[in-house]
Amino acid sequence: MLVGRAPLRISFSGGGTDLEEYHKKYDGYSVSYTINSYTYVIAKLRRDDKLQGFSPDFASHLTPKKYSSTKILQGHEIIIVGLEYMKFKKGIDMYLTSDVEPNSGLGASSSLTTNFVNVISYLQGKKRNPNEIAMKAYKIGHDILKWGIGKQDEFAAAFGGLNLYKYSKDKVSVKPINLKKSTLKELQERSLLFHLGDREHSKGILQSQINAINKSKKITLSSLHKAKELALEMHDALKEDDLTKFSDILNRGWKAKQGYTKGVSNPRIDKISKKAIEKGAEALKVTGAGGGGHFFVVANPSKHKSIINSLKKLGVHNVQFKYQNEGSKVFEINNL
Repeated sequence: MLVGRAPLRISFSGGGTDLEEYHKKYDGYSVSYTINSYTYVIAKLRRDDKLQGFSPDFASHLTPKKYSSTKILQGHEIIIVGLEYMKFKKGIDMYLTSDVEPNSGLGASSSLTTNFVNVISYLQGKKRNPNEIAMKAYKIGHDILKWGIGKQDEFAAAFGGLNLYKYSKDKVSVKPINLKKSTLKELQERSLLFHLGDREHSKGILQSQINAINKSKKITLSSLHKAKELALEMHDALKEDDLTKFSDILNRGWKAKQGYTKGVSNPRIDKISKKAIEKGAEALKVTGAGGGGHFFVVANPSKHKSIINSLKKLGVHNVQFKYQNEGSKVFEINNL
């Protein structure tokens, strides 16, 4: 039996420029850091030639069926489409789940797909580097399942850590950002993550953004160009261990992101943001496409208790997390 684990991420800057519709015309850049929340893929070969899937996140069970008779079912899209794409034909039981609920804004769907590719590659005896794993995962999600996604989540899940990603027409380059221990400690101490919920319309937000890019809407392209510049500035600030600049860039990036398309923010998020700033937040942003999911805040540790208590009254709950540097991994478990 195999257990695959892949991390989720917090995108600091440049999200949206990883969309193919954008970086086919203009290079894109983003900065993100993986955290100690994960997706999990458990795989066990069967003695017959059937496929069985379990998806607790969607309360769904795909009963054992031959590959030829399986139909795409919510919660099992990655398994059914992915096995065909990977040309895997052996009987298998698969269990896919995550530490967070669907539509979290932390890249869970793409992390699961990356995790899946890594596990199946292991079963096939094929050693693939993180770049290959990420690209195969992207092809499953974007090209086959037609998800309106960019590339940053697959690459974050495959590589892990704090990185600057460059998206060109034909490739993605990954540049690690190595912080001093003291800077990482301070960043961790100043970081807060909150669960917002209310992200049912995230796919619509991304699709609106893609449509705006395809139509070359000036406000959208201008906002994306600005986000790309800020990602490069953030890379430089982190390399210089300058967390004051980091916070400033995070704020400017959130402002630019709200120009991508309607729905990135909303009156509830605006109210939460205002309250967080009132209680001492120095920088903040919504993770993922926007509209809900999770909310990232940077503040002096002395202000954390006040921010947490105030946002709790607005129905927003603090999520404990730590930054971590490991990408997708596969563990073999025998003789339990």
